Amino acid sequence: MSMILFSLLLGTPIAGSILCALFHKRRVLEIITVTSSGLTFLSAFWLAAKVMQETTLHSPQGWWYADGLSAYIIIIVSGSAFVVALYSIGYLRRQIYKRKVDAPKLWLYYLLLNIFLFTMMLVLLSNNLGFLWIGSEATTLATAFLVAFYERESSIEAAWKYVVICSVGITLALFGIILTYFSALHVVPASGNALHWSSLMLVAKELDPAVLKLAFIFILIGFGTKAGLAPMHTWKPDAYGEAPAPISALMAAGLVNVALYSLMRFYILVDKAVGGGFASTLFIIFGLMSMGVAVPFILLQRDFKRLLAYSSVEHVGIIVFALGIGTPLAYFGALLHLLNNAIAKILLFLTAGNVRMAYGSRIMHKVTGAIKVIPASATLLIVGVFAITGWPPFGIFVSEFTIVSAGFTSGNIVPAILFIGFITTIFVGFIYYTSRMVLGEPHRPVKGSDADSASLLLLGLLLGALLMLGVFIPSQLQQCIQNAVNVLKG
Repeated sequence: MSMILFSLLLGTPIAGSILCALFHKRRVLEIITVTSSGLTFLSAFWLAAKVMQETTLHSPQGWWYADGLSAYIIIIVSGSAFVVALYSIGYLRRQIYKRKVDAPKLWLYYLLLNIFLFTMMLVLLSNNLGFLWIGSEATTLATAFLVAFYERESSIEAAWKYVVICSVGITLALFGIILTYFSALHVVPASGNALHWSSLMLVAKELDPAVLKLAFIFILIGFGTKAGLAPMHTWKPDAYGEAPAPISALMAAGLVNVALYSLMRFYILVDKAVGGGFASTLFIIFGLMSMGVAVPFILLQRDFKRLLAYSSVEHVGIIVFALGIGTPLAYFGALLHLLNNAIAKILLFLTAGNVRMAYGSRIMHKVTGAIKVIPASATLLIVGVFAITGWPPFGIFVSEFTIVSAGFTSGNIVPAILFIGFITTIFVGFIYYTSRMVLGEPHRPVKGSDADSASLLLLGLLLGALLMLGVFIPSQLQQCIQNAVNVLKG
């Protein structure tokens, strides 16, 4: 049964990419991609149900592995891909109508979208750390072409910057994996594999603490670069700003969570092997640093998509900070925040795409009076900003409140106060800019129109999900998060 699930999760997006390479008609491409991402999403729920019954799933050879942590993040990532695939239909049709995209290029977009989903599944299902690294590097290559999709000079430059910075980071992560391998080579039983995470966890306390500390520093910098953790975040504003809006959304909701998953795996191993709060301290420092670095760039921003990119830097910091606190309550808050942030980022990046298409610009001072030009998207934008900045009754308020509570109850008083200061300042910046975009009168005539009703309905459902998570967390979701918390506890 486990191999059927692994095959579905890995094989479905691969099949989708092959079919997109063979059939280039727009409608066929849309059906293929929505079907492949939808089947992957359904398979993720099946996987989560099996994990709840059996705790862990292994392939016969041990190369593939799933537990509560991977199952939870697979649901988030595959769900994000499904929403993006659905939204891409209307978005790209409007782009073709406005002559922003050539219709013959659609097959490449959908092909790369399927490959992107496959590479993320590869990371999330790999028991072997070598496969995990290969999958992480493959996500860079798949998304680089999507960042450069419009073939503008600025988008090509952003893609190159993304590839270079992330490849350097992933190379450092490889050094960390190699050090971990050599540390385990003589203690892993002959029946195991020194690169299998499940084998490493069995002998964690026998690994050399000094080597693992050095390995974790390389891994934190490497996968932290991929997640956009400050100060390794510099690729993020350019890549998010230049990519098509649905791709920016999937990078912020999917790719970031995949990179954080990789960090979590090594955090669990190092915390068990080394103890003493080594990994936790680094996480708290880098988490607060990311939040702090985001503040001035948000307060002094001109470009709305770059504003959202720095919000992503902030929220990665929030999650890493929570993981660093290291209590079950903090873990629960971090994992809930993974979901809330993913939903909010998809909502805002897709809405930002609507605004840009209507106004022909993403520069904020050129976008005014949006409530009169594109009333539905403008409403979603301003309410979505309240959601992403942690106002009640939205889900992000609940996860951030949980994290702050964990900080105070665990004795991390000063870090928790800094946390509150950062999120409050960022809220002020977001409300200042978005209120100027939404309210008032347009400074110039705007001929653009709002998105189609199906696209707006999808965005409304995302906002509804954020509202629901702020009021009520379903018992099945609570159980799924708790299973992931149990994995983080080691």
